[in-house]
Amino acid sequence: MFLSIVCQKGGVGKSTLSVNIADIYSKKGKKALLIDLDPQGNSTTYLHNKEKSTFDSLDLLENKKKIDIDQIPEVRENLYLIPSNQEVKRIISSKLVAGSILRKRRDGEEFKGFDIVIIDTPPSMSSVVSEAICVSDYYLIPTRAEFLSVEGVGQAIKYAKESVRNRKEANPIFLGVVLNSVDKRRTSFKSFYSELKLILGDKLFESAISQLTEIAEAPFFGRTLSEHNANGKAHKEVVLLVEEIDRKMKEYI
Repeated sequence: MFLSIVCQKGGVGKSTLSVNIADIYSKKGKKALLIDLDPQGNSTTYLHNKEKSTFDSLDLLENKKKIDIDQIPEVRENLYLIPSNQEVKRIISSKLVAGSILRKRRDGEEFKGFDIVIIDTPPSMSSVVSEAICVSDYYLIPTRAEFLSVEGVGQAIKYAKESVRNRKEANPIFLGVVLNSVDKRRTSFKSFYSELKLILGDKLFESAISQLTEIAEAPFFGRTLSEHNANGKAHKEVVLLVEEIDRKMKEYI
C-alpha cells in the first residue's frame, strides 16, 4: 500500500506527519518504507539518518538501478528510509511523464518487500509530486487551520486530479484533509472546523493534531513521537490519525 503526504505549501507539518505515521505502522509490525522526495530532506534529518545510504531519492527517480532492500537503511525496527538528495531539485524543475518511473518500479515489484510505503513530497506542484500521486493508492493533504493554508488545499486537490488525468494505471484515492498544529481550545478553531466540515464533508479528518511543544522537541533529539513520549498527547493524536486512515482505507477495499 502506498500513501503520499501532499501539500504544495510549506510549513504545514508534512514531514513530521510522514515520519510519525510511518513510525506507527512500523510499531504495528508492518515493514514500512519512508521515501523522502523533498530535496529539503526534513524527514531524513528528523530521523537523524547517519548511516550512509547507497540508494537515495535521486537514484529512485532516475531509475538507473533497481531497489535493493539491503541498500536501504533500517533507521528503526521495521522502518526503512530512502533518504533525500538535494539534486532532486533538478528533477523538480524538469518535465517528467507523470507516474512513469515510480509506477514502473512498483509494477516491477521492486517494493514487494514492504507492507506500506509512505511518500513525503516537496512543497510544490511539480513532476516529482505527480510521480508520488500517480504511484499511490491513497493520498492525504495536511494543512494548518488558517485561511491562506486552507486555500492551498483546493489547489492541491485540483493538481492531484490533473496529475492522474488520462493515466489509466493511476487511480489514487483522496482520503482527506488533516488539520495540523491547531489550538483546539480556541473558539475560533471550533468555528473554523465546522465551516470546513460543511465544505469538505467526510474528506475532513476528525483527527486533528494539536500545536504541542513535544512535536517541536522530538525532531531536535532525533526521536519519533513514540520514542519521545509514548504516553504524550502528540503521540496519542497521531495514533488516532493512523487508526482513522486505516478505517478510511477499508471503506475502499
